Amino acid sequence: MDVVRLDRVGKTYAGAEVSLRGTKLEWKGPALWARNAVRGLRLTSVNVPPVRALHDVSFALAPGEIFGLVGPNGSGKTTLIKLIAGLIRPTTGSGMVAGVPLTHPAAIRRSVSYVSTTGWMGLEWPLTAEENVRFFAALCGMDGALAGARAAEALRAVGLWEDRDKYPSQLSNGMRQRVILARALLFHTPLVLLDEPTVGLDPANARAVIDLIRGPLRERGQTIVLSDHQSAEIERVADRIAVLRAGELARLGTPGALRAELADVMVIEAHTEEMDPPRAPAPAVVLATEYVDRPGALGLRAWRVHTWKSPDALQQVLDWLTQPTGRVVRLAEHAPSLRDVLTLPPEVIAARRAGAAASALAGSAPPEGAAVEGAAVEEAAS
Repeated sequence: MDVVRLDRVGKTYAGAEVSLRGTKLEWKGPALWARNAVRGLRLTSVNVPPVRALHDVSFALAPGEIFGLVGPNGSGKTTLIKLIAGLIRPTTGSGMVAGVPLTHPAAIRRSVSYVSTTGWMGLEWPLTAEENVRFFAALCGMDGALAGARAAEALRAVGLWEDRDKYPSQLSNGMRQRVILARALLFHTPLVLLDEPTVGLDPANARAVIDLIRGPLRERGQTIVLSDHQSAEIERVADRIAVLRAGELARLGTPGALRAELADVMVIEAHTEEMDPPRAPAPAVVLATEYVDRPGALGLRAWRVHTWKSPDALQQVLDWLTQPTGRVVRLAEHAPSLRDVLTLPPEVIAARRAGAAASALAGSAPPEGAAVEGAAVEEAAS
Protein backbone atom coordinates (compact mmCIF):
# COMPACT_ATOMS: atom_id res chain seq x y z
CA MET A 1 0.00 0.00 0.00
CA ASP A 2 1.22 3.51 -0.80
CA VAL A 3 2.44 5.49 2.19
CA VAL A 4 1.26 8.73 0.56
CA ARG A 5 -1.31 9.15 -2.17
CA LEU A 6 -2.53 12.56 -3.34
CA ASP A 7 -5.27 13.01 -5.92
CA ARG A 8 -5.65 16.48 -7.45
CA VAL A 9 -4.87 18.22 -4.18
CA GLY A 10 -4.98 22.00 -3.95
CA LYS A 11 -4.50 24.58 -1.21
CA THR A 12 -5.68 28.20 -1.29
CA TYR A 13 -5.06 30.54 1.62
CA ALA A 14 -8.01 32.84 2.13
CA GLY A 15 -7.63 36.60 1.83
CA ALA A 16 -7.71 38.80 4.89
CA GLU A 17 -8.18 42.37 5.99
CA VAL A 18 -5.05 43.38 7.85
CA SER A 19 -5.34 46.17 10.40
CA LEU A 20 -2.66 48.85 10.34
CA ARG A 21 -3.47 50.17 13.80
CA GLY A 22 -0.48 50.16 16.06
CA THR A 23 1.98 49.93 13.16
CA LYS A 24 4.22 52.55 11.60
CA LEU A 25 1.64 52.96 8.84
CA GLU A 26 -0.97 54.28 11.27
CA TRP A 27 -1.56 58.00 10.94
CA LYS A 28 -1.27 59.90 14.25
CA GLY A 29 -1.62 63.42 15.54
CA PRO A 30 -4.34 66.06 15.57
CA ALA A 31 -3.16 67.49 12.28
CA LEU A 32 -4.22 64.27 10.57
CA TRP A 33 -7.68 63.90 12.10
CA ALA A 34 -9.44 65.47 9.14
CA ARG A 35 -7.42 63.43 6.70
CA ASN A 36 -8.17 60.23 8.61
CA ALA A 37 -11.88 61.00 8.48
CA VAL A 38 -11.77 61.24 4.68
CA ARG A 39 -9.39 58.36 4.02
CA GLY A 40 -10.16 56.20 7.05
CA LEU A 41 -10.58 52.93 5.21
CA ARG A 42 -7.35 53.30 3.33
CA LEU A 43 -5.42 54.24 6.45
CA THR A 44 -6.70 51.58 8.82
CA SER A 45 -6.82 48.45 6.72
CA VAL A 46 -5.65 46.77 3.56
CA ASN A 47 -7.23 43.87 1.71
CA VAL A 48 -5.03 40.84 1.05
CA PRO A 49 -6.25 38.65 -1.85
CA PRO A 50 -6.40 34.86 -1.60
CA VAL A 51 -3.19 32.98 -2.44
CA ARG A 52 -3.23 29.72 -4.39
CA ALA A 53 -0.30 27.77 -2.95
CA LEU A 54 -1.01 24.36 -4.55
CA HIS A 55 -3.11 23.32 -7.52
CA ASP A 56 -4.02 19.88 -8.88
CA VAL A 57 -1.08 17.99 -7.33
CA SER A 58 -1.18 14.19 -7.69
CA PHE A 59 1.42 11.52 -6.88
CA ALA A 60 1.94 8.40 -4.77
CA LEU A 61 4.89 7.30 -2.60
CA ALA A 62 5.91 3.70 -2.03
CA PRO A 63 7.22 2.34 1.31
CA GLY A 64 10.93 3.05 1.76
CA GLU A 65 11.10 5.61 -1.05
CA ILE A 66 13.13 8.81 -0.77
CA PHE A 67 11.16 11.50 -2.58
CA GLY A 68 12.66 14.90 -3.38
CA LEU A 69 10.75 18.17 -3.68
CA VAL A 70 12.50 21.02 -5.47
CA GLY A 71 11.40 24.38 -6.80
CA PRO A 72 11.99 28.11 -6.36
CA ASN A 73 10.82 30.12 -3.37
CA GLY A 74 7.04 30.34 -3.32
CA SER A 75 6.56 27.23 -5.46
CA GLY A 76 4.56 25.44 -2.75
CA LYS A 77 7.15 23.06 -1.26
CA THR A 78 6.56 23.93 2.39
CA THR A 79 2.79 24.02 1.93
CA LEU A 80 2.89 20.52 0.44
CA ILE A 81 5.10 19.26 3.28
CA LYS A 82 2.74 20.74 5.89
CA LEU A 83 -0.28 19.22 4.15
CA ILE A 84 1.30 15.74 4.17
CA ALA A 85 2.30 16.29 7.82
CA GLY A 86 -1.30 16.92 8.82
CA LEU A 87 -0.60 20.51 9.86
CA ILE A 88 -3.04 22.01 7.33
CA ARG A 89 -6.01 20.72 5.37
CA PRO A 90 -6.31 20.78 1.58
CA THR A 91 -8.81 23.13 -0.03
CA THR A 92 -9.53 20.71 -2.86
CA GLY A 93 -8.73 17.11 -3.76
CA SER A 94 -8.31 14.02 -1.64
CA GLY A 95 -5.63 11.61 -0.48
CA MET A 96 -4.21 9.36 2.19
CA VAL A 97 -1.12 9.52 4.42
CA ALA A 98 -0.14 6.27 6.16
CA GLY A 99 -3.66 4.96 5.50
CA VAL A 100 -5.32 8.04 7.05
CA PRO A 101 -7.46 10.40 4.92
CA LEU A 102 -6.28 14.00 4.60
CA THR A 103 -9.52 15.01 6.31
CA HIS A 104 -8.16 13.61 9.63
CA PRO A 105 -4.97 15.65 10.20
CA ALA A 106 -4.69 14.80 13.90
CA ALA A 107 -4.42 11.08 13.10
CA ILE A 108 -1.91 11.82 10.33
CA ARG A 109 0.35 13.68 12.76
CA ARG A 110 0.73 10.51 14.84
CA SER A 111 2.20 8.71 11.80
CA VAL A 112 4.68 11.37 10.69
CA SER A 113 8.05 12.69 11.89
CA TYR A 114 8.53 16.29 10.74
CA VAL A 115 11.82 18.23 10.67
CA SER A 116 11.49 21.89 9.76
CA THR A 117 13.91 24.15 7.88
CA THR A 118 15.55 25.85 10.85
CA GLY A 119 14.46 23.34 13.45
CA TRP A 120 17.51 23.95 15.63
CA MET A 121 16.00 27.33 16.54
CA GLY A 122 13.44 25.31 18.52
CA LEU A 123 16.08 23.63 20.68
CA GLU A 124 16.06 24.30 24.40
CA TRP A 125 19.34 26.12 24.96
CA PRO A 126 19.64 25.41 28.72
CA LEU A 127 19.57 21.67 27.91
CA THR A 128 22.33 19.49 26.46
CA ALA A 129 21.97 17.70 23.14
CA GLU A 130 20.89 14.49 24.85
CA GLU A 131 18.51 16.30 27.18
CA ASN A 132 16.94 18.06 24.21
CA VAL A 133 16.24 14.76 22.48
CA ARG A 134 14.85 13.17 25.66
CA PHE A 135 12.77 16.27 26.40
CA PHE A 136 11.20 16.07 22.96
CA ALA A 137 10.45 12.38 23.51
CA ALA A 138 8.74 13.21 26.80
CA LEU A 139 6.67 15.95 25.14
CA CYS A 140 5.43 13.35 22.67
CA GLY A 141 4.38 11.00 25.47
CA MET A 142 7.24 8.50 25.40
CA ASP A 143 8.01 6.93 28.79
CA GLY A 144 11.34 7.61 30.46
CA ALA A 145 13.11 4.28 29.95
CA LEU A 146 12.18 4.08 26.26
CA ALA A 147 13.05 7.75 25.75
CA GLY A 148 16.54 7.19 27.17
CA ALA A 149 17.20 4.17 24.98
CA ARG A 150 15.82 5.80 21.84
CA ALA A 151 17.73 9.04 22.49
CA ALA A 152 21.02 7.15 22.82
CA GLU A 153 20.28 5.16 19.66
CA ALA A 154 19.38 8.30 17.72
CA LEU A 155 22.40 10.33 18.84
CA ARG A 156 24.74 7.49 17.88
CA ALA A 157 23.05 7.25 14.48
CA VAL A 158 23.65 10.95 13.74
CA GLY A 159 27.22 10.89 15.08
CA LEU A 160 26.62 13.05 18.15
CA TRP A 161 27.05 10.56 20.97
CA GLU A 162 30.45 11.95 21.92
CA ASP A 163 28.94 15.47 21.97
CA ARG A 164 25.76 14.53 23.84
CA ASP A 165 26.68 16.63 26.90
CA LYS A 166 27.25 19.82 24.93
CA TYR A 167 24.75 22.67 24.90
CA PRO A 168 23.36 24.07 21.61
CA SER A 169 25.55 27.17 22.03
CA GLN A 170 28.59 24.86 21.91
CA LEU A 171 27.46 23.13 18.70
CA SER A 172 27.86 24.25 15.09
CA ASN A 173 24.81 24.82 12.90
CA GLY A 174 25.36 21.44 11.28
CA MET A 175 25.55 19.68 14.65
CA ARG A 176 22.38 21.44 15.82
CA GLN A 177 20.60 20.26 12.72
CA ARG A 178 21.76 16.73 13.50
CA VAL A 179 20.17 17.04 16.95
CA ILE A 180 16.89 17.77 15.15
CA LEU A 181 17.41 14.74 12.90
CA ALA A 182 17.98 12.68 16.06
CA ARG A 183 14.57 13.81 17.27
CA ALA A 184 13.08 12.48 14.02
CA LEU A 185 14.79 9.13 14.65
CA LEU A 186 13.08 8.74 18.02
CA PHE A 187 9.90 7.48 16.43
CA HIS A 188 9.58 4.59 14.01
CA THR A 189 6.91 6.31 11.94
CA PRO A 190 6.22 5.18 8.37
CA LEU A 191 6.89 8.69 7.04
CA VAL A 192 9.62 11.27 7.71
CA LEU A 193 9.29 14.82 6.34
CA LEU A 194 12.45 16.91 6.04
CA ASP A 195 11.78 20.52 5.04
CA GLU A 196 15.06 21.91 3.67
CA PRO A 197 17.28 20.28 6.31
CA THR A 198 20.51 21.57 4.71
CA VAL A 199 19.52 25.24 4.44
CA GLY A 200 22.19 27.54 5.84
CA LEU A 201 24.77 24.75 6.11
CA ASP A 202 28.20 24.77 4.49
CA PRO A 203 28.85 22.11 1.81
CA ALA A 204 30.59 19.72 4.23
CA ASN A 205 27.77 19.82 6.78
CA ALA A 206 25.15 19.60 4.02
CA ARG A 207 26.81 16.43 2.71
CA ALA A 208 26.92 15.02 6.25
CA VAL A 209 23.17 15.56 6.65
CA ILE A 210 22.48 13.95 3.26
CA ASP A 211 24.65 10.97 4.26
CA LEU A 212 22.54 10.58 7.39
CA ILE A 213 19.41 10.51 5.23
CA ARG A 214 20.93 7.93 2.90
CA GLY A 215 22.19 5.89 5.86
CA PRO A 216 20.34 5.57 9.18
CA LEU A 217 16.98 6.86 7.94
CA ARG A 218 16.96 4.76 4.78
CA GLU A 219 18.11 1.63 6.59
CA ARG A 220 15.04 1.84 8.83
CA GLY A 221 12.79 1.43 5.78
CA GLN A 222 10.95 4.71 6.37
CA THR A 223 9.54 6.71 3.49
CA ILE A 224 11.26 10.10 3.34
CA VAL A 225 10.01 13.31 1.72
CA LEU A 226 12.86 15.79 1.38
CA SER A 227 12.65 19.36 0.13
CA ASP A 228 15.74 21.41 -0.58
CA HIS A 229 17.04 24.34 -2.61
CA GLN A 230 20.32 22.53 -3.30
CA SER A 231 19.44 20.42 -6.32
CA ALA A 232 22.82 18.68 -6.26
CA GLU A 233 22.10 17.30 -2.78
CA ILE A 234 18.61 16.15 -3.78
CA GLU A 235 20.06 14.44 -6.84
CA ARG A 236 22.46 12.45 -4.66
CA VAL A 237 19.82 10.95 -2.41
CA ALA A 238 16.34 10.92 -4.00
CA ASP A 239 14.79 7.95 -5.82
CA ARG A 240 12.35 10.29 -7.53
CA ILE A 241 12.08 14.06 -7.71
CA ALA A 242 9.06 16.32 -8.09
CA VAL A 243 9.59 19.81 -9.50
CA LEU A 244 7.08 22.41 -8.29
CA ARG A 245 6.41 25.68 -10.08
CA ALA A 246 3.79 28.17 -8.91
CA GLY A 247 2.08 25.47 -6.88
CA GLU A 248 1.80 22.98 -9.73
CA LEU A 249 3.65 19.73 -10.37
CA ALA A 250 5.81 20.66 -13.36
CA ARG A 251 7.92 17.48 -13.55
CA LEU A 252 8.11 14.11 -11.82
CA GLY A 253 10.63 11.30 -12.33
CA THR A 254 13.94 9.77 -11.35
CA PRO A 255 17.02 12.04 -11.45
CA GLY A 256 18.22 10.15 -14.52
CA ALA A 257 14.90 10.52 -16.31
CA LEU A 258 14.79 14.25 -15.60
CA ARG A 259 18.33 14.74 -16.88
CA ALA A 260 17.45 12.69 -19.97
CA GLU A 261 14.94 15.40 -20.93
CA LEU A 262 18.00 17.53 -21.73
CA ALA A 263 19.90 14.81 -23.59
CA ASP A 264 20.31 17.10 -26.62
CA VAL A 265 21.39 20.11 -24.52
CA MET A 266 24.82 21.13 -23.26
CA VAL A 267 25.95 23.75 -20.75
CA ILE A 268 28.73 26.23 -21.43
CA GLU A 269 30.24 28.21 -18.56
CA ALA A 270 32.35 31.30 -19.22
CA HIS A 271 34.00 33.91 -17.02
CA THR A 272 34.81 37.32 -18.46
CA GLU A 273 36.74 40.27 -17.04
CA GLU A 274 35.91 43.92 -17.78
CA MET A 275 33.77 42.87 -20.72
CA ASP A 276 30.30 44.23 -21.50
CA PRO A 277 27.44 41.83 -22.34
CA PRO A 278 27.07 41.27 -26.09
CA ARG A 279 24.54 43.47 -27.87
CA ALA A 280 24.05 41.12 -30.80
CA PRO A 281 21.40 38.39 -30.59
CA ALA A 282 22.67 35.03 -29.39
CA PRO A 283 23.44 32.46 -32.10
CA ALA A 284 20.70 30.00 -33.08
CA VAL A 285 22.36 27.20 -31.12
CA VAL A 286 21.72 29.04 -27.83
CA LEU A 287 18.63 28.15 -25.81
CA ALA A 288 19.00 30.46 -22.82
CA THR A 289 21.65 32.43 -20.99
CA GLU A 290 22.20 33.97 -17.59
CA TYR A 291 25.06 35.77 -15.91
CA VAL A 292 26.10 36.88 -12.45
CA ASP A 293 28.32 39.87 -11.73
CA ARG A 294 30.89 38.97 -9.09
CA PRO A 295 31.98 41.66 -6.60
CA GLY A 296 35.50 43.01 -6.97
CA ALA A 297 37.69 45.36 -8.97
CA LEU A 298 38.19 43.02 -11.95
CA GLY A 299 34.63 43.26 -13.23
CA LEU A 300 34.25 39.49 -13.28
CA ARG A 301 31.06 38.19 -14.89
CA ALA A 302 30.13 34.49 -14.74
CA TRP A 303 28.03 33.21 -17.66
CA ARG A 304 25.96 30.03 -17.88
CA VAL A 305 24.75 29.32 -21.40
CA HIS A 306 22.44 26.47 -22.43
CA THR A 307 22.85 25.37 -26.04
CA TRP A 308 21.79 22.56 -28.31
CA LYS A 309 24.48 19.92 -28.71
CA SER A 310 26.64 20.91 -31.65
CA PRO A 311 30.31 20.42 -32.59
CA ASP A 312 30.80 24.16 -32.95
CA ALA A 313 28.54 25.37 -30.12
CA LEU A 314 31.49 26.27 -27.90
CA GLN A 315 33.12 28.36 -30.62
CA GLN A 316 29.85 30.07 -31.48
CA VAL A 317 29.29 31.07 -27.86
CA LEU A 318 32.89 32.28 -27.51
CA ASP A 319 32.61 34.41 -30.66
CA TRP A 320 29.32 35.86 -29.40
CA LEU A 321 30.61 36.73 -25.93
CA THR A 322 33.97 38.17 -27.01
CA GLN A 323 34.07 41.99 -27.15
CA PRO A 324 36.79 44.43 -28.26
CA THR A 325 37.69 45.17 -24.64
CA GLY A 326 38.15 42.78 -21.75
CA ARG A 327 38.97 39.11 -21.91
CA VAL A 328 37.52 35.63 -21.42
CA VAL A 329 39.35 33.96 -18.53
CA ARG A 330 37.47 30.65 -18.36
CA LEU A 331 35.50 28.56 -20.84
CA ALA A 332 34.15 25.07 -20.23
CA GLU A 333 31.35 22.81 -21.39
CA HIS A 334 29.59 19.94 -19.61
CA ALA A 335 26.42 17.88 -19.58
CA PRO A 336 23.32 19.32 -17.87
CA SER A 337 22.72 18.59 -14.19
CA LEU A 338 19.50 18.64 -12.21
CA ARG A 339 20.11 22.34 -11.67
CA ASP A 340 19.73 22.88 -15.40
CA VAL A 341 16.55 20.81 -15.49
CA LEU A 342 15.14 23.23 -12.92
CA THR A 343 16.49 26.32 -14.67
CA LEU A 344 15.06 25.60 -18.11
CA PRO A 345 11.24 25.61 -18.12
CA PRO A 346 9.77 22.73 -20.20
CA GLU A 347 7.96 25.20 -22.45
CA VAL A 348 11.27 26.77 -23.52
CA ILE A 349 12.66 23.43 -24.65
CA ALA A 350 9.38 22.43 -26.31
CA ALA A 351 9.06 25.73 -28.17
CA ARG A 352 12.62 25.63 -29.48
CA ARG A 353 12.28 21.99 -30.56
CA ALA A 354 9.03 22.79 -32.33
CA GLY A 355 10.65 25.77 -34.06
CA ALA A 356 13.63 23.70 -35.17
CA ALA A 357 11.35 20.95 -36.50
CA ALA A 358 9.23 23.46 -38.42
CA SER A 359 12.35 25.05 -39.92
CA ALA A 360 13.67 21.65 -40.98
CA LEU A 361 10.41 20.76 -42.69
CA ALA A 362 10.36 24.11 -44.47
CA GLY A 363 13.99 23.77 -45.47
CA SER A 364 14.82 27.14 -43.94
CA ALA A 365 17.43 28.20 -41.41
CA PRO A 366 16.61 27.66 -37.73
CA PRO A 367 15.27 30.63 -35.78
CA GLU A 368 17.67 33.07 -34.21
CA GLY A 369 18.91 32.14 -30.75
CA ALA A 370 17.78 33.49 -27.43
CA ALA A 371 18.91 36.88 -26.30
CA VAL A 372 20.33 37.33 -22.83
CA GLU A 373 17.35 35.94 -20.93
CA GLY A 374 18.87 35.93 -17.47
CA ALA A 375 19.14 39.42 -16.10
CA ALA A 376 22.36 40.28 -14.34
CA VAL A 377 22.29 39.50 -10.66
CA GLU A 378 24.54 41.42 -8.30
CA GLU A 379 25.98 38.81 -5.95
CA ALA A 380 26.19 40.02 -2.38
CA ALA A 381 29.64 39.99 -0.89
CA SER A 382 30.06 37.42 1.82
